[in-house]
Order: sequence, then structure tokens, then C-alpha cells
Amino acid sequence: MKPAYYLLTAIFLVTALVAVWTVTAANSPYRFTEYEAGFDEAESIPETNISLEPELLAIQDWQRPEGPLRVGLQVGHWQNEEVPEELEGLKKNAGGAQGGGKYEWEVMLNIATLAAEQLAQYGIEVDVLPTTVPPNYYADAFVALHADGNLDQYVSGFKIAHPRRDYSGLSAELEAIMYEQYEAATGFRRDSNVTRRMRGYYAFNWRRYDHAIHPMTPAIILETGFLTSPADRKILINNPQVAVEGIVQAVLEFLKVD
Repeated sequence: MKPAYYLLTAIFLVTALVAVWTVTAANSPYRFTEYEAGFDEAESIPETNISLEPELLAIQDWQRPEGPLRVGLQVGHWQNEEVPEELEGLKKNAGGAQGGGKYEWEVMLNIATLAAEQLAQYGIEVDVLPTTVPPNYYADAFVALHADGNLDQYVSGFKIAHPRRDYSGLSAELEAIMYEQYEAATGFRRDSNVTRRMRGYYAFNWRRYDHAIHPMTPAIILETGFLTSPADRKILINNPQVAVEGIVQAVLEFLKVD
């Protein structure tokens, strides 16, 4: 009887630990890119339920709108409480990650504002956007700015992803340039933990949401660093101009602006 008792006890303990880990992880405010509502797994949207013919026909005949170069800098979690009904799930995320006495949206808004000021000096029109993206939003480059968090303060670094479906054909190039310029400016290491949920970021998902970018908008999501990392905070909060420099130089190179 004793061996069977010990076996059953071990199975019970392992099952309990797995359950606790799953619940904790799914509700952790620190695992932003893995669990945040508004990131959509590829399997969650069956292709057979979505009619793409009108959109694809429009893309075939699409031409860039006349006017100066335009860049969209989206501030993660900014004005989350004002999202439309279709993005209601994003309200669960409140202000995003926290660290150094700051919410994610506060830190990203500061970085976006500084970057917009610099880009404007080159004659580029810049929209600093909140969580809710204007319907069918077009820009020559769209960068969603976010910050990560982790229970381990020694976890640091940045990561970038472009849309899973990129009809512009330019988002991968924007991602590659941003990786190079942001790494050179900040000295942050590259975090390889890019998930499908990042590539399925809601603002990229024009198939499912009205408030999303135009299919022909080159776009990336940039996780600028970890607010829970004292090392990353030295730049993101204490010296944001360093991060701004990397973002601005990447956008200028991508747009081929001298």
C-alpha cells in the first residue's frame, strides 16, 4: 500500500503545482507579450470565417496617399480606459508593466513624444497614438512602443516583431533596421522570446478589428526593454534620449531620409 500511496501523493502534488503555475502565469502583470489580452494566436481566427475579397481587391489597386511622409508611434496602454467595444479586453491590462515608480504607458509616452519632436525636424508628420488606432490607419511606418516586465529583475533586453501577414512587404526590413539601430544606441541585448502573439498584435489585425492599421502600412512592435530591470530603467526612465536616438535613426534609415 505504501508505494501506491506515495505514487498518488506525488501525482497530486505535481498536478497542483502545474495548476498553480498556470493560473499565476496567466494572470501575471509581468509576462506582457505572453499573456496580454489583445494578442491573437493564429489558430484563434479561422480563415474560413473571414471574407478577404474586398480588402484584397482594394490592396491590388492601392496607391500611397499624396502628402509628406507620415509615421505612427503608438504608446502601449495609453488611454486603455477609452478603447471601443471591440477592444474591451485591453482594459484588463490597465497601465501595463510597472517599474521605477512608473507605468509602462508613462514611460512610452515620454519616449514617443521625444521621438516625434526629432522626426518632425525632418519634415515628417508624426502621430502619437494611444491604444486605440484610428480605423484603417495608414502611415509610411508604424511603431508600437511597449515595455516588458518580469518577476526576475535580472531579466533584461529588447525584442521586435512585425506582422505575421504583411501585405506591404516592408515590415521585415523595418524590423531589421530597428534591431540594428536600437541595439547600437542602447547597448541592450536582443531578447529572443518573440511570440506569435506579438506577430498577431491587435493593431496589426485589420482582418478582425476596425481599429487597426491599413494592410499596406509597414509596422513593428518594439518591446523597448524591461521596466523591472534596474539596468534597462537607467535608459528607459533616467536617460530616454538614448532609446529615442535608436528609434529615430531606424525610422530615418527605413524612410531613406538624410
